[in-house]
Amino acid sequence: MRKLKVAFCGGGTGGHYYPAVSILQELKRLGEIDLMYFTVSGKIDDRSVGKNFPEAKIVPLKLTGLKRPLYNPTNAGILFSHFKTERSVRERLAEFSPDFLFSTGGYVSYSVVKAAHKLGIPIYIHEQNSVVGIANKSLARYARLLFISFEESRSSLELPPDRIILSGNPVREAKSTRSEVMKRFNLAEESPLIVVLGGSLGSEVINSALEKFYSELEKSRDRLAFLHSTGDDNRALSLNRFPFVRSFSYIEDLTDAIACADLVVSRGGATTIAELQYFGRKGIIIPWPGAAENHQFHNARSLERVGLGYVILEENLTSTALSIAIREMLQRETCYKPPRRPVEIILDNILREESI
Repeated sequence: MRKLKVAFCGGGTGGHYYPAVSILQELKRLGEIDLMYFTVSGKIDDRSVGKNFPEAKIVPLKLTGLKRPLYNPTNAGILFSHFKTERSVRERLAEFSPDFLFSTGGYVSYSVVKAAHKLGIPIYIHEQNSVVGIANKSLARYARLLFISFEESRSSLELPPDRIILSGNPVREAKSTRSEVMKRFNLAEESPLIVVLGGSLGSEVINSALEKFYSELEKSRDRLAFLHSTGDDNRALSLNRFPFVRSFSYIEDLTDAIACADLVVSRGGATTIAELQYFGRKGIIIPWPGAAENHQFHNARSLERVGLGYVILEENLTSTALSIAIREMLQRETCYKPPRRPVEIILDNILREESI
């Protein structure tokens, strides 16, 4: 494959950024690339692109997302800042002249995709959630192809069917075996492994419910092993009083643990749902009720439909509800077969479309 010049945008959260990382890593494996990445100033993509791709040309954009509800008066000023940013983005794109732009959504994508469209640069968009985001829905008409992670997203997009590709959500590959993960965290290899996380910043609701469950479990004869990411140092220290729990405020390479877990207890973010589907792992999902368009709930239902999910609404989350769900899910047998790698589907379609 010849050397490619590619522009990427989509960030502000890990849910937007990590799929882009997976695609770029695969592109680099296939051949040499020259990368320009438009980031949200100060956010995870802005902090991480230089570490993940030291050779990248990074263009930080000082933007904010629309306020909810959408008729909030402050949104007029926010939209104006996006229009102003579009002009500077267009200059950078014209100078760089990429073979194509790939966007993973989020508010940063609005200015970048619009600028690329005006320059005639081929545009490809990926949607991570089952509910299509505001930016991706409004920009979909500019995309040569729009990749979706859930079949139910298709009905909300006003595009010809052949321009919508069900790809799934690209995830990072696991690098460690189950045995290596259990040894790394000093967990009993013969015990079922349950990974607990509450999103990138943790969840006090999930932490509290699990602490009560751990107290009850300690009195029983059940032998389970928990790896718990709390998002909080003090909470992590407190939970480590339980001999069957290894708790940390943040866990590097958590993908390795999810890939070999017998069960995952988590929020319903797009990345976690994608990892569960990709690795064929079972999950108890407690959707965050504050997610835009309630997309975490719909993500969780999608996992439930393929037999890998068990949904507990936050208002119903108790140690008793957790105990029932954990027992049922550990015993549940599934016939789910993970699909083809999403990153392969996406790049095969783009490279074919661009005759690369």
